[in-house]
Amino acid sequence: MIVAEDVSFSYLLPSGDEVPTLRGLSLEIGDSGSLAVIGPNGSGKSTLARCLNGLIVPRTGRVLVDGLDTADPVNKWPVHQRAGMIFQNPDNQLVSTTVEREVAFGLENLGLPSPEIHDRVAWALSRFNLDKYRQYPPHRLSGGEKQRLAIAAVASMRPRYLICDEPTSSLDPGDRQDILDLLLSIVEEYRLSVVFITQSPEEAVRMDRIALVVDGDVSAEGTPEEVYRESDRLAAHGLDAPLAKRLADALRTRGVAVPAEIVHPELLIRWLADRVPEAPSAPEASSALDLTRTPESPPSRGRDGMPPDAGQTAPVDVQSPPDAKPAVSPSTPPIIAFDRVCHTYSPGTTLEIPALRDVTVQVAPGECVALTGPNGSGKSTMIQHLNCLLKADSGTVRVEGEDVSSAETDLRKLRQTVGLVFQFPEAQLFEETVFDDVAFGPRQTGVAASEIPELVHRALEQVGLDPGRFLHRHPLSLSGGEKRRAAIAGILAMDPSVLALDEPTSGLDPQSIRQVEAIFRDCKAKGTTLFLITHDMDLISRLADRILVMENGGIAADTTPVRMFALKDAGDARPRERPWQPVRCGASGQPGRPGRPGLCDLLAAVDDAGIPVDPACFDLEEAADMIRSSVFNDNHHASPGDNHPC
Repeated sequence: MIVAEDVSFSYLLPSGDEVPTLRGLSLEIGDSGSLAVIGPNGSGKSTLARCLNGLIVPRTGRVLVDGLDTADPVNKWPVHQRAGMIFQNPDNQLVSTTVEREVAFGLENLGLPSPEIHDRVAWALSRFNLDKYRQYPPHRLSGGEKQRLAIAAVASMRPRYLICDEPTSSLDPGDRQDILDLLLSIVEEYRLSVVFITQSPEEAVRMDRIALVVDGDVSAEGTPEEVYRESDRLAAHGLDAPLAKRLADALRTRGVAVPAEIVHPELLIRWLADRVPEAPSAPEASSALDLTRTPESPPSRGRDGMPPDAGQTAPVDVQSPPDAKPAVSPSTPPIIAFDRVCHTYSPGTTLEIPALRDVTVQVAPGECVALTGPNGSGKSTMIQHLNCLLKADSGTVRVEGEDVSSAETDLRKLRQTVGLVFQFPEAQLFEETVFDDVAFGPRQTGVAASEIPELVHRALEQVGLDPGRFLHRHPLSLSGGEKRRAAIAGILAMDPSVLALDEPTSGLDPQSIRQVEAIFRDCKAKGTTLFLITHDMDLISRLADRILVMENGGIAADTTPVRMFALKDAGDARPRERPWQPVRCGASGQPGRPGRPGLCDLLAAVDDAGIPVDPACFDLEEAADMIRSSVFNDNHHASPGDNHPC
């Protein structure tokens, strides 16, 4: 058991000031099972994780790991053996020259015999679908592949406790679900205990228990049903309940007496299906639903152990949809143009990786283009060509009509025109204070010194960071979500014409996502062209004008959100087609999918349960109206004794 008793911790700033992060927090973690830790950005979740395995020592209070006090230097090694840590950014824990050596590193430090090390390395590489990368250097992997490697290396050591700091936040939908399934299966198989920090309520609801951390202390703790029943408490801290809970709440406001304890999608669908006499049996109807899973990624069992649905439908090609408008009209020249662009990492070596293959695409001024697809498909490589961080091996990239790789190109001007926010914000935060980091870009472009403070204040306010609190903080003392917003502020301060962001909402709490989304809407209103790499299908459905799906370094689909996520064409009686392009395999080695908004997934499962609804709906209130009408007003009647007014 891990016991945190009245733990407090503060970070020391260069100025000598302290930033309190944990404030008298107490928490117990059992020898087995799963605990989700949720809370707003900056609430102390990552600091708590580091305290739980002894990476940092509390200023006051204590942490006991199987009775061992983490503050005692004698206990440092046995504590780390018992409690394995998986960081939010895998680059923080990858130290070896090859993938195989990375997995073996921890095992060698455990002093295991060579045959056992060999067996565990083989198990980890196979189980996490990394075997083909055995001799690759970790820095050549995509962000998602690095995270799978980090998890594989820790899991192979078989610690008693797995402490995971948002390990799925940068993964594509297929990999995210596969990794979560693998973690939970390992926990069950080896009777481990997992502490899973997450911003996803759909992930948290799969855990046995949930702890809500706010302002450095545990604000609530209990089962998912107990914690998520109090929607008002969550909303007060800028957090969301699971989608099924929010839909149930919306139905209750319409007079449908959905039981308050329903927070799992399977239970909501079962409850609704029971009120439709001709619906299929509830277990059969709801078994295919998993809101953290993409339609054809490998099935898993939910918390209630329901079996997966064996039936799947063929994907529909969404490329060049008939209703999609051309991105660039003849009268409007493109602001961005890729023409048969190819790029290969380590060409001519055994580590050669073709990253872009004959990419041709044009983007109109003011467009918001979402770039999605599996980890390792070339998305980050593509946007790094926009401001010449990478150069094409063949083909051309033009920004505002100018070839970015030309010797005549003014790179300073280009990088002011194209602002790029990396997937991991630590990669571009390097000054001693947040003020200097945000001011760095304007200073390099010749902005007058007298104007810079106002630019910095405005940029921080745009991303929801209070200048009074954050101006003099060291960037690396910020939480993961705060670092991401600070990185975005540094780019916004330069007022770019093109804003390219790699996973801009990864690791952000729901309130921060809404703030960042509002920033993007303001940028769109000003005519800024947005290029968003994201696995967040809900964000895409709300914001994007256009979607590019990448697969194996090429553009597999170029379409619109409505076309991408629609499950039926106009006039069809029932949705049965699933229009996704197939994409590269996920962590399980099975075919993956780009994914779709969670509400579309939930409505598709409702429809499969025999309740006629249109899954091509992006609005929760509209979905609740549709379900209420279908179940209770459209020739269906509630069963006697339901005690609701419908």
